[in-house]
Amino acid sequence: MNPPPDEIILYHILPRLPTKSLIRFRCVCKSWDAFILDPSFLRLRRSATRTVGRLLFVCPSSAVATSEPHVFSAPLFDGHEDMDPSSATHIATISNRKASKVGVQSVNGLLCFHPKNTICFSSCSDAFVQICNPTTRQNVTLPDDTSITNKFYVSTHFGYDPNRDEFKVLRLLKYRDSHEFKIFTVGDTNNSWRLVTPTMPINPMTWFLDGKRGLCVNGAIHWKNSSYIMAFDLGNEQFRVIKIPYGYSYKELMVPHLKFPDLVELSGSLSLIGYSGSVLNLWILKDYEAEKWIQKSIRLPCGIGAQERIHFPLCRVPTGEILLVPYFVARRVRVIFHDMEKMSSRRALVMEMPHPLWPDQHTGDVDIFFYQESFRLLK
Repeated sequence: MNPPPDEIILYHILPRLPTKSLIRFRCVCKSWDAFILDPSFLRLRRSATRTVGRLLFVCPSSAVATSEPHVFSAPLFDGHEDMDPSSATHIATISNRKASKVGVQSVNGLLCFHPKNTICFSSCSDAFVQICNPTTRQNVTLPDDTSITNKFYVSTHFGYDPNRDEFKVLRLLKYRDSHEFKIFTVGDTNNSWRLVTPTMPINPMTWFLDGKRGLCVNGAIHWKNSSYIMAFDLGNEQFRVIKIPYGYSYKELMVPHLKFPDLVELSGSLSLIGYSGSVLNLWILKDYEAEKWIQKSIRLPCGIGAQERIHFPLCRVPTGEILLVPYFVARRVRVIFHDMEKMSSRRALVMEMPHPLWPDQHTGDVDIFFYQESFRLLK
């Protein structure tokens, strides 16, 4: 019996295989390796399989029964049927060195782990930055910035420049009476941090170190303040200010002392969110250059417990629905799929945290991300 032709193998068999098998098959030959690493293969794979991406849950040490953060993963289907919660997997444990709190950011299939910016360091080796590809299970720790000699606070932010196909880490280092910006380009041959001096339209001390995590959209990292949005363009490495739309208000629901996400990405658009009772309001930046916003509202479905009512939009799935994930996470994680056109919602079970790593009660401070597979190699 003759083997199937290469075209059938590459275009009809490989896209349907599990990720672990694809990682092994990269070693078959150079042509297979190049085919799997090509971005067009991911598009082919998404059209050939039911899965539309994965959910990542990063649980800090304060939420789990061990001293180090853990990363869990679960596939996300179209949500019409509850998934078997046993499909959840523990994919990584992050060494936090001397940092008591570890922050994480997700951009284009890669994760960036770093200390949260409430920590004062006396050694550059303790202010770690680790890049992880959950698909390939690769982990790379960026080199220390040996130019730092004084005690400092650090604010770390991760982004992707689509024009140059580059991932960059931006850091604001705050000393006793000064500050400076440093950038590391992942995979750059220099393999070192470099000093940048962007023009600052607003004093960075008033917004950069207040615990906010940057959101990368359209090749820029964004942060929201009370009356404006600051954006750092990863291409020209300069800042700009985006005005908050008229009528926007952000009212925290139920628990005013908690910091809920206020900036999200929906289908490539920067979006502001805010609660008004049980209604979740969205302001979507449809025209990035002209700064034109449109407003949408989502009324959460009835029958959800008071603590579970606090959801925030994570992404738009291929069905066209918006995926809403809970801020307070229990062992059995249920999400909401909302259809903006039909104004209807449905719930689906997507994950169960493995015991004994997860307590029985609800907990906040869990980072939840949606990501698509990426076979990008880390250098």
